[in-house]
Amino acid sequence: MRSVGHVLILLGLLVGTLCHLGSTAALAGPYLSSEVPLPMARRTMPLGRAFDATTSGIENATPRVPKPAIISKAEWGGQESSGTMKGHFPTVLTLHHEGSPKPLTPDRDPKVLLQNLQKWGWSARGWADIPYHFMVDLEGRIYECRDIMKAGDTATTYDPAGHLLVTAMGNYDLQTPTEKQLSAICDLMAWACDKYNIDPATLRGHLEYAQTACPGKHLYPYLASGFIEGEVRLRIARAYGAAPAE
Repeated sequence: MRSVGHVLILLGLLVGTLCHLGSTAALAGPYLSSEVPLPMARRTMPLGRAFDATTSGIENATPRVPKPAIISKAEWGGQESSGTMKGHFPTVLTLHHEGSPKPLTPDRDPKVLLQNLQKWGWSARGWADIPYHFMVDLEGRIYECRDIMKAGDTATTYDPAGHLLVTAMGNYDLQTPTEKQLSAICDLMAWACDKYNIDPATLRGHLEYAQTACPGKHLYPYLASGFIEGEVRLRIARAYGAAPAE
């Protein structure tokens, strides 16, 4: 069986290939279509539970996927939302990156960055809170941001209502995601899919809804190749005792 590290090396080669497309292609749409059921997405693997019209839009009363450790807004020093936000129920998953002007480096304090992002959203954008529901740092720490039952915000032209927004801290046009970060994103998405009955097949990148390079040319291939969806499915299948023997 290939290790996660081995898979990431292979995906790194894919990232390098896609980077040759250049920034113009990045703004024009997805590098690969995540509509294609690629083998890495594990779409034929039994999950042990259903995702269909009867489950969509309602919360699972008995989820089995363990909830990952999530740093609360109070713990990272966030303040209460500054205004009224649109209510929604998440039915799809969307991956973003923060898109900071410079790469995120290990010496930067994520809590301070989150505090500054919240304040910037208030002053520069008029947002009631951080626009995303969760953010994940380089060490794989997950941070609670906007209330999951409130629609996110965006500076682009798509409506994020119904989207559960997961965001990698940093700029993935300028840096590559860490293994810890990718693993935490998969853990978080698997729990959210099970808890909120979100079909893993709904997973998309921001650039599939709007003219943007987000989540970045070094992160998007992990989504478009089916790697993240496949890891999410595997975690769900394991929780329900349906995963194939390793």
